[in-house]
Formats: sequence, C-alpha cells, structure tokens
Amino acid sequence: MNTFKNFIDKSKADTIEKIFLGMDFPWYYSENKTLENSSYMFHSFYRDNQINSKDYYLIEPILDKLKSKNILNIRANLCFKRPMKCSWHCDEWTDNLKHKTAIYYVNTNNGCTEFKNKKVKCVKNTIVVFDADKEHRAVIQTDTEARMVINFNYELN
Repeated sequence: MNTFKNFIDKSKADTIEKIFLGMDFPWYYSENKTLENSSYMFHSFYRDNQINSKDYYLIEPILDKLKSKNILNIRANLCFKRPMKCSWHCDEWTDNLKHKTAIYYVNTNNGCTEFKNKKVKCVKNTIVVFDADKEHRAVIQTDTEARMVINFNYELN
C-alpha cells in the first residue's frame, strides 16, 4: 500500500473539486452496498469497457500517473455528513482480485479510509493505491457536508 500526497497539479485538483461541487455535475443516487440503511451519490466515469462520462477529461491527469494498462472501473462517490462506517470489503472487479484499487481524495474532511492496520485521512489531492484483495472501509465524515473520492480499479499488466 502506498499513499501519495499532492498527487496531481494543485490547479487540476482545485478544478476537480470545483466541478464536483458545481450545479452541472451529474451525481446519481445509489443505495450503499457496504452499509445497510445508507445511501450515497455516484458518478460513473468508466464501466463496461468504455468511457461513461463527458467529464472523463477531469481524471486523465490521475490516470496518467497511475500508469494503468487495463481500466476496470472508475467512479466518483459523494457521501453525506453522518457518523458511520461502511462494512469491510474488497473491490471485486476481477475473479482473482489481482488488480489494483486506488482512492483519490477530492476534498479534505475528517473521514478516512480504514484498513485493518492503517487509516488514510481524507486529504485533498492525496491518493492511496493498494492491492484489490486488501479489505478496507470508508469512515464517513462529520465536519463537512460532503466526502468526495474517486475510486479506480485497474490492472497494471
């Protein structure tokens, strides 16, 4: 597992945050699969082997630095303020979990991503990259209205 601060250029990180909070960015409702009686908003950038968003250009600087060879899924998640934790899970996009998961933090808040032996704080323009077979969970924020992350699932080879 590796954590990188100031992952992309500050102006690009600021642009992503501004657009995500804007009136024209399309967020969609979903019931949370890793936490009962909860919901969140999401935006699908890539799924089913194709680009699924006119705003895909926003994440290209992140993808360039990840050096992914085969994208499996990319989605942004927006969680609303509430004191709770999601269930432990792995991002299962391949049968053998031999891919990578990366979580890019769009904004700073007091939430985190929790692993069995580590917590990664939600700090804007930070990314954590780990093997997909590592269990993790989101700890939802209580100090800001929104916790925004972008989840990348990809293969290196």
